[in-house]
Amino acid sequence: MGSKKKESPLALSDLVNVAIDDLGIRDDIDEAQAVKVWHDLAGPVIAKVTERVWTRRGRMYVELNSGTWRQELHMHRVQWRDRLNEALGKRIIHEIIFQ
Repeated sequence: MGSKKKESPLALSDLVNVAIDDLGIRDDIDEAQAVKVWHDLAGPVIAKVTERVWTRRGRMYVELNSGTWRQELHMHRVQWRDRLNEALGKRIIHEIIFQ
């Protein structure tokens, strides 16, 4: 008699990841995580002048209510992008636009 090899069950996190990929929503979830990480990285001072943050197709938009902060952050946008992607563990955001 042939023996059947028993497959070990997948972990729930693996099943969720498979479903996310099958649904084609990986980029949306990654970008939503980037918004959360932005709020963590920005800290309380920048959070006070931030009106809203959103992402679209690898771009992060940060709307600020302070022209001074907008200019300061814009000058360091590459560093902010790199810090954000480093915190995310992969390159999700290609450009940050401060408005």
